[in-house]
Amino acid sequence: MSSNIPQVLSRGVESASRGDYAAALTLLAAVYQAVPAEQYPQGLSSYGLCLSRVEHKNKLGAELCEKAIKLQMYDARHWANLVRLYIGVKNRKKAVDVLERGMKKLPYDDVLLGVRAEIGYRKAPYFRFLSRRNPLNRMYSRTAASVKRNTKPILLTLGGAMYLALMVGVFLYIIR
Repeated sequence: MSSNIPQVLSRGVESASRGDYAAALTLLAAVYQAVPAEQYPQGLSSYGLCLSRVEHKNKLGAELCEKAIKLQMYDARHWANLVRLYIGVKNRKKAVDVLERGMKKLPYDDVLLGVRAEIGYRKAPYFRFLSRRNPLNRMYSRTAASVKRNTKPILLTLGGAMYLALMVGVFLYIIR
């Protein structure tokens, strides 16, 4: 078994990524019973996700995913598996928190961007005490997004106008 652990591990991770959690659980359990998790952390979060989905061992699954993140912080699959685990147990708040933490570490990673689209991630409305569909919330969010996009041209224009006013003032001072 020890000679073919990397192959079994990669087959298990592949099965988990396809959604075949039962087959992946069998393969990954065999691997992690034979070797310590620290030696092969690349499949640990997949193992945690499979434990959660198949055997409903959610706490242990989340702990394994967190351990995988600690061992390989810059592997987006671990973050994605933990997000999927929390979505699977209907804990959207924790899923979004984990996704945001992962996006801070890996802002442009395709795996995390895919998971964000998969769970239907949206930012909180500006005025949280009003519903998302309230006209005031909708108008303000559109306006804020527009101002955020156009801030640089506005600042450049204001800077140019201030420079021009300064030059006119200096010119008028010199002429006097």
